[in-house]
Amino acid sequence: MNDVDVLVLHGSPGAGKTTLARAVSEILREAGLAHGVIDMDEISIVHPDQGRSFARENLRAIWPRYAAVPGLRLLLPSVVADEEELALLRAALPGAHLAVCELTAPEAVLKERVTAREPNEFWREGLRRWVDVFHARNDLHRIRDFLVSTHERSEEDAAREVIDKAGWLAVRHQPRGSTT
Repeated sequence: MNDVDVLVLHGSPGAGKTTLARAVSEILREAGLAHGVIDMDEISIVHPDQGRSFARENLRAIWPRYAAVPGLRLLLPSVVADEEELALLRAALPGAHLAVCELTAPEAVLKERVTAREPNEFWREGLRRWVDVFHARNDLHRIRDFLVSTHERSEEDAAREVIDKAGWLAVRHQPRGSTT
């Protein structure tokens, strides 16, 4: 397996994790850089709900295929529940260089965003409650490596800041003994 730079786009519901992953992916595509996106919400859609470990175990199963891609940068949009979950996520990605970018916006904006996107009040209210839970946390500074605001700016501007802070457009040094 190759060393893979993995960036977790973490934040409250409505922070723009999936949206930013797409925007970052497009910038990386335009730059001709190998990259992938694994949306942790998407790989956990099953009814009845199988718990938080379901997505992580799915990630563990597909990780070797991604890790085999030379020079890959991998985006993981996800909410990291706590430090223990971050440690479990790291364990699911052997050989990864993992960093966490917390996406932020004002709480009222986050609630507006989740209300606008959900199909009915059951899902809207559930996500508004998750926004409250997220903002009541006192461990976020121990999980994130850096912050990026998604409020009052374009998706492209926020995506470029994510890429800049992750150092993903910087020239990579080739491993010793490499001829490419």
